[in-house]
Amino acid sequence: MSRTEFEGLSPGDRAMNREARKQFMVRGPVVHTGQFAAIETEILRRLMLNQYKSHGKLGVIVSGEPNIGKTTTVTHIARRFERRRRDIGRDENSIPVIYVSVPPSCTPKLMLGEFAHFLGLPLRPHYNTGELMNTVATVIAACGTELIVVDEIHNLNQKYKQMGEASDTLKQLSEKCPGTFVYAGVDVEASGLLDGTRGRQISSRFQIMRLQKFEHTGKAKAAWADLLIAVEGSLGLLDQKPGAILRHAGQLHQATGGVIGDLTGMLHMLAIDAIDTGTERLDLDAVFGTTPAPAAEPAAAP
Repeated sequence: MSRTEFEGLSPGDRAMNREARKQFMVRGPVVHTGQFAAIETEILRRLMLNQYKSHGKLGVIVSGEPNIGKTTTVTHIARRFERRRRDIGRDENSIPVIYVSVPPSCTPKLMLGEFAHFLGLPLRPHYNTGELMNTVATVIAACGTELIVVDEIHNLNQKYKQMGEASDTLKQLSEKCPGTFVYAGVDVEASGLLDGTRGRQISSRFQIMRLQKFEHTGKAKAAWADLLIAVEGSLGLLDQKPGAILRHAGQLHQATGGVIGDLTGMLHMLAIDAIDTGTERLDLDAVFGTTPAPAAEPAAAP
């Protein structure tokens, strides 16, 4: 929408438009970086291979520093996969994707309880771990689940007995039901999940995909610039000139360390302020104390 079109709306419609743009900005777009594409390709490849495996199923581990975009990446890939499945006419009662998060101090029963909660299954007090395992596995199979995302996997440290047993529970569940498992967590390689015999089994079956910070040196500058342009375009600001953000590419990298979560968090706050105040553009000169770019001169008459 242009500024003229926006100003032509009624006050109520302008308010609704502002709120809709803020919601879309924060909740809607996900930037499809090269790292995102590589992770999605690996997950889809293992989904295909697992269709022909009865045991020893393959999976993917997405690892990285905090706020690097792990949860955003895996949930968006999962959402895209589920929409494709529903678009081809899957049974409306099917559940193509399951998403659970590993709770702190996790036990086998707590782990299975997360699956039961997602599936809407009642947790009867007398259930033992074996009964709960069979119930969850049966429902997953009946629902035709193909992709199972387990977030916060770094909470399963093999050094502690109950967490090692919870890790075993995930392995047993993968053998009892169809579905490809995708783990996501903070610095999984150093979390203890891959230690010992259990860890070596996980390492042999799971491909570790590490999300990295964006660099601002050499050839990597182009990827950082592409990211800035993509995020700028998702903000929905009426008066933001496309590409204007690149004037501050270096300052933004220094301020965020090349971490996509920190970048989007910073720009979202600035964009929300711009929408609320009516300026409708990012004022990065005020943020970084730089001199505004000179206004473009009008073209000379022929």
